[in-house]
Amino acid sequence: MKRINTTHFAILGLLRIKPMSAYELVKFSKESIGLFWNESYGHIHKSIKQLETEGDVEVVEEAATGRRKIVYGVTGQGRERLDSWLVRPPEESVIRNELLMKVFVADESRIPQIVAFVEEELRASEEMTAVLAGIRSGIPAGHDRQTQLWLLTLDYGERYVRMTTEWCRHALDTLNHPNEVREHGYDHE
Repeated sequence: MKRINTTHFAILGLLRIKPMSAYELVKFSKESIGLFWNESYGHIHKSIKQLETEGDVEVVEEAATGRRKIVYGVTGQGRERLDSWLVRPPEESVIRNELLMKVFVADESRIPQIVAFVEEELRASEEMTAVLAGIRSGIPAGHDRQTQLWLLTLDYGERYVRMTTEWCRHALDTLNHPNEVREHGYDHE
């Protein structure tokens, strides 16, 4: 069964929050939902053009202050398509993690490089913890349903980053101290 293009629905959903240009969509997604959805500027731009051709988005503002800026908004048809997608069960997630693939297929001679990769992942996770804390502090106080939905996705991101940080520390401990007997073997601590 062919997978549907979720990028189109993600764009429709983000534009339903507020009209944005392709650049603003990339920036907004990196700053808010980058842990579970991100696309390159080129892919978003191509998708927006297709959505515009299909009548799901339209230009709502165009400015030429130095650089041409085109802001898109969702049409009624786009809202209907988004709503029909929202009621469908999610497709199975495809997880691709290059670091884990390298850990899995590496041999002993590659352990120093794997350690360096895991250290970098740990640094990135620690930085992301700070980014997520900033996002949390920027969410307006209140308990309306939209805020609750945003906080649920933020909570997922915080838990994911916390798990990644813990795994990196565990992996570094295991790789840097291979002869230590652990109470639980390779199980998590």
